[in-house]
This record gives sequence, C-alpha cells and structure tokens, in this order.
Amino acid sequence: MKIFILVFSFLLDGIISYLLPINSLFLPLCSLVSLIIIYPYFNGNKKDYYKYTFLFGFLYDLIYTDTLVFYAFLFLFMAFIITKLTLVLSDNYLNLVLITVILIILFRFISYILIFITGNISFDYHILLKGIYSSLIFNIIYAILFLMITNFISDKFNIKRSSHY
Repeated sequence: MKIFILVFSFLLDGIISYLLPINSLFLPLCSLVSLIIIYPYFNGNKKDYYKYTFLFGFLYDLIYTDTLVFYAFLFLFMAFIITKLTLVLSDNYLNLVLITVILIILFRFISYILIFITGNISFDYHILLKGIYSSLIFNIIYAILFLMITNFISDKFNIKRSSHY
C-alpha cells in the first residue's frame, strides 16, 4: 500500500504539472502530502519511514528538479516534522488538514529561502506567498480525498495501519 500511494502521488505531481501552467492557482505537492498519508502504514517503524522518505525525495530530485539530494533532505526533514506532529495531534481529518498546511508552508518557505541563498532568484514576498496559497488549495483537497480512499481500501482489504489517521 505504501509503494502504491507514493508512486500514484509521484505520477500525479508530474501529470498535473504538465497539464497546468507554472503560474496556475493549483500547484501540486502530492508527493509531500503522500508522506503524511503513508506514515500510519509503517506502524511506528520510523527508521523504515525515514528510509522510504529519503529515497522518495532522491527520486523526486532526479526526475523533477535535477537538484541532487536537495529534496531528499527536505523530504526527510518534512518526515521528521510529520512524526513529531502526529505525536501531539489526535487522529482526525481536521488535524490532517492542519499538518498539511504546516508542511506546505514549511516546505515552500525552506525551499524558497534555500533557492534565494544560492542566488537563483531574488527575494520577493509576493512570489513566496503565491507559492504557499497556490499549493494549499489543491493539496488540502487532495489530502482529504486521498486519505478517505486509502482508509476505505485499507478497511476493505484489512491492511494494517497504526491508529494515526
């Protein structure tokens, strides 16, 4: 189930990015949202979760960005945040939305600042804010719908997951 979720989200990122213009109101981060969805399927095995996350981020680097290990470490950091947030938040859809919002804001802010530091772009608050709110709209809807689908499939086929989500 974990691999299916990751691959589906990874491919969906590519398809949506291909179909929508770069300045669209809907910027997909399906791969990032999938890290939230798959965490309960590791049943508390954080070491394996971090390995999957790093490899997935490395693949994301190779296919979509051509920046070796940048997104691998950024996804790993996001996975660390996910594990900490799920410890303090209860298991419901509202908290899924909260975690998604926190991750997207952190992800966009950190990646924007690192790209700014390397000199690839000049700093502009408007671009940063547009990247954040454009990512939030689509990905919150995606997180809720995809969690409902994966929970239904898990229940139907008796796939074990921890109590988170």
